Amino acid sequence: GCRGMKGQFGGMMKQFGTMMGMPEGGDDLMMSGMAQTRELTRKVNAEFKNPNLTTFVCVCIPEFLSLYETERLLQQLAKFQIDSHTIIINQILYPEKGGDCGLCKAREAMQNKYISQVDLLYPDFHIVKMPLMKNEIRGITALNQFSGYLQKPYIP
Repeated sequence: GCRGMKGQFGGMMKQFGTMMGMPEGGDDLMMSGMAQTRELTRKVNAEFKNPNLTTFVCVCIPEFLSLYETERLLQQLAKFQIDSHTIIINQILYPEKGGDCGLCKAREAMQNKYISQVDLLYPDFHIVKMPLMKNEIRGITALNQFSGYLQKPYIP
């Protein structure tokens, strides 16, 4: 721990501290600070690994790069034993019924391909599908309406 470090590097730290204008006993203060930081890091790490306290919700859009990055993130979270079992797919295009927009139909087909991949790759995850809205979500009323889709699925 920090005591061992002080034994190994104490003289060097004292010399460095003197060169930098650190007051007498400053090395003890620095070691104390390092010990406090180490303890705080240990506590935060334990809380992140406790699924009763922390879960990570991934948010992506239905495009290749976003899903690739989401997969990398999920692998890292698993590696560090951090709980994650929800993926929110945001900005899903639902073209208007009877519409004749070729771009909209092409984007919908592309997005559906990636949404299907998420459904296939993560059968044990809670997948939330959020629509692309015509306007920005601004203000409490719009935010409350949009956030409702996190609990009750959007039906176009």
